[in-house]
Amino acid sequence: MSQVARLEPLSNRLLNFISVKDRKLLALNLKRIPLVLRQSLEKANQAIENVYFPEDGVASVVGDSKCLGEIEIGIIGKEGMTGLMVVMGYDRSPYDTFVQVAGSALVLSAHNLRYAMKKSPTLRELLLHYVQVFMIQTSQTALSNASTLLSQRLARWLLMVEDRLSTKEIPLTQEFIAVMLGVQRSGVSIAIADLESRGLISSKRKLIVIRNRPILEKFTNGSYGLAEAEYKRRVEVYSREGLPL
Repeated sequence: MSQVARLEPLSNRLLNFISVKDRKLLALNLKRIPLVLRQSLEKANQAIENVYFPEDGVASVVGDSKCLGEIEIGIIGKEGMTGLMVVMGYDRSPYDTFVQVAGSALVLSAHNLRYAMKKSPTLRELLLHYVQVFMIQTSQTALSNASTLLSQRLARWLLMVEDRLSTKEIPLTQEFIAVMLGVQRSGVSIAIADLESRGLISSKRKLIVIRNRPILEKFTNGSYGLAEAEYKRRVEVYSREGLPL
């Protein structure tokens, strides 16, 4: 575990939007750690001890359905952070959060985050705006699950993972994708074959490669892009005016 220098450039986009003053408030307590596959970052209905700002890799927020088992509700990467319930003033979540793709993150204790938000209204405002964007993402996930074909859901999910990894090569097994989408593996195999037949992706064991992102986005039939556009809009406002997201 390594301590983070005060003003060094960071790979986590959310932290890079924080003002110099607020960054100094956090920096002394931020530690860089590796994220290991399936590492637990939050356990359902247990007090959140730490929040994580991924620099690389992807974390999944997962609910437990009695009928279907684990189903992914949302994903978090270098655009954001875990511990959203802490930001909103609570100490625990009804959902599990774990590492879906290994990488690294900056970690901060929940206690230190609460202290920093109490000291800085601008920091609190910034983080609450990210919570809002994440809520849009989860709402779109629910809408997509209810109204789109499995191959369209898979296309949206692959785009979201690629956004956070910044690579077209996505190291995931069909078994894991099936768990995240709440479907049978056979359904994932059919959906992958559909996307491959359209020339949108290629796949082999433990790896999916996106071949045609623009058409893959169109194929989602509008289920991808709303939360992403809102995040981009807030980034542009902040970059132009120096305001919180």
